[in-house]
This record gives sequence, C-alpha cells and structure tokens, in this order.
Amino acid sequence: MAKKRAGGGGIKTLFRTLYSILVALSAVIVVIFVALQIYAPAPTIDSVVTFQPVSKPPVTANPNPTQKPSADPNSSAEPSEPAETDEPVQTDDGTVALHRKPNVYTCLLVGNADLGGTDTIMLGVFDTANLKASLISIPRDTCVYAEGHYRKINTLYSIGGIDLLKEKVSSSMAVPIDYYVMVNTNAFREVVDTIGGVYFDVPPGMDYEDPTQDLYIHLAPGYQLLNGTDALKLCRCRSDSAYHGQADIGRINTQRLFLQAMAKQTLTVSNADKLPKLIEIAAQYVKTDMPVNTIVHFATKAIGMDLDNNLTLGTLPGMWDFVAFYQLNNDEVLSVVNGLGLYEESVPPEILDIAHVAR
Repeated sequence: MAKKRAGGGGIKTLFRTLYSILVALSAVIVVIFVALQIYAPAPTIDSVVTFQPVSKPPVTANPNPTQKPSADPNSSAEPSEPAETDEPVQTDDGTVALHRKPNVYTCLLVGNADLGGTDTIMLGVFDTANLKASLISIPRDTCVYAEGHYRKINTLYSIGGIDLLKEKVSSSMAVPIDYYVMVNTNAFREVVDTIGGVYFDVPPGMDYEDPTQDLYIHLAPGYQLLNGTDALKLCRCRSDSAYHGQADIGRINTQRLFLQAMAKQTLTVSNADKLPKLIEIAAQYVKTDMPVNTIVHFATKAIGMDLDNNLTLGTLPGMWDFVAFYQLNNDEVLSVVNGLGLYEESVPPEILDIAHVAR
C-alpha cells in the first residue's frame, strides 16, 4: 500500500509540475501577445489618396469578333456592388481624392526568376478589422503603356525595377500600393521542400516545354505529394492542352489554388520546428519594404483567419488581342476595384489608367 501511495503521490507531483509548466507557458504567450500589440501597432497610412484623370489612346476593337473575354471559370471572386457612399472629391485641377477605409491595406506580391522577369504579379488587400482578404492576379501579358511604348506588364521590372511596376499597377487600378513583397522562385521551391512537400490535385495535360528557359514539364495528373521542383513546374506550366487555349488564365488559377493549399499545409503545429529554416529562406530570397513590426502586426491579425470563406480570389478581366497582349476590360476592372472595399467612395472610371493598343 505504501508503494501505491508513493506512486500516487509521484503522479500527482508530475501533474502539478505539468500544470505549472502549462500555466507558465500560457503566461508567456499572453505577455508575448500583449507585447506584439504594443510594439507592432497598426501601420500608419495616408487616409486620402489622389489620382489624376488620364487621357487614353482610342480603344481598339478586337479584330477577332469570335474571341470572347477570357473569364476565369474557377475564380471565387464575385461581382460586388459599388460602395453606397458619397461621390469622390474632385479638386480644381481635376485631381480626384478618395478616402481610404481604416484598417484596409494593400500589398503587391511579385514572383521573379533569376533572369529578372516577373512571372507572377498579384495585388493583395487585407482588411485587418474584419479578417477578410482579396488576392487579385494580374496576367503577365497585360497591356500597359510605359516609358513611351506599349508593353507587357511582366517586362516592367527589368526596365524600371519594382518602382515602375508599383507605379503602373497603382495607376491602372487606381489603388495605392502600401507595400511590396518580391519572392524569388528559389524560395518557393525551398519552402515546399522544407515543409515536406505539398499535397495537390494536379490537373491533366501538364506537359509543356520551353528550351529557351530550360523548362521541361511533364507531370502526371491526380492528387499527389509534390516536392519543390515539381511544384514550381506546376505553377509555371502554360500548357494550352491543360487549360483549353487559355494558358495564362489557367496557370493563374492553378497558382492560386496551389498557394492556398500550401498556406493551409504550412500553417500547422507540425511545422513549428521548421520556423527557423523558413525565416532563413525568407531572409535569403524575399525582398520587401514592409517593416518587421508591420509584418508581425499582419501575422497576429491573420492567425485564425478563415481562408475558405474570407479569402476572395480573382483575376483582372480582359481578353487577348491579335498582337498577343492581354487587354483589360475597363468596366469589369472597375467593378473588381470597387469590390475590394478600399474606399469610402466609388472609384470613378476616368482615373483608371488602362492601356489599349491603338490601330
């Protein structure tokens, strides 16, 4: 009996010790959370932004009347009604002033390869008060007018760096760019390998070759675990057979779905021990103008966010023309912009700097 009492006391002691440790850990977590709220306050941004109405070249009708706008059939983005608020303020010089909603921030997300081009361009919008976010893909072949010429938007970085790309995205959509994050494709590959791969349902037809980029893609269809190299191939594939003639739009949708799967599979308790390695990868391959305290603020707000219901994914609507540009649809882009929830007012169409190749 004495042994039983001793054993019982030992177990009680063990439980008391574990309980004390849990209480201590809980206290530390609370202190850290409070500290983060104090030292990582909400970023300060201008509450009013201004845009100058732009003069545009004449819009060219699509020479192929049978070609329809390349809508993204898998996009979860839904048309949104313009905000029911006051009209934007127009000053004497024609400048339009828009009032930003509080706690809503923007970030330009760019993926670039070692060759210098930008293979992926997305606009992220994060409402930290309502824990809602939007991620809008900008097709790499989108027509823009920059430096005196019509160009594809993915060429701007190699011409004028991140500043020119930010400027053109901002003027085209009439949105301020608060921050940017540029990720080298090597980081993408290493992150996937670090977390042990990502399970994903690969669509059929992932066969694509481009010898000029030393790119050879042949992936079997079906749900499978992809390593970093194969995941990168999946996201770079522009196969017409896989996407039924809409290679870039199909690729964008696959990228979004993969990033969503990757985020869910990365943000797990089992990957907590991999955090130091992920931070090391970020330091090596990620460029950003976002301060550390701002990153911490956004991270604390994003914890527990319902990605299935509160993340809106979409693509800027438009169509391809006879010179292989992706030309945006002005009215539909305006609807997308007004659905982002950035402003107290509706965005007027005359401030969208959308380029169309003239005849």
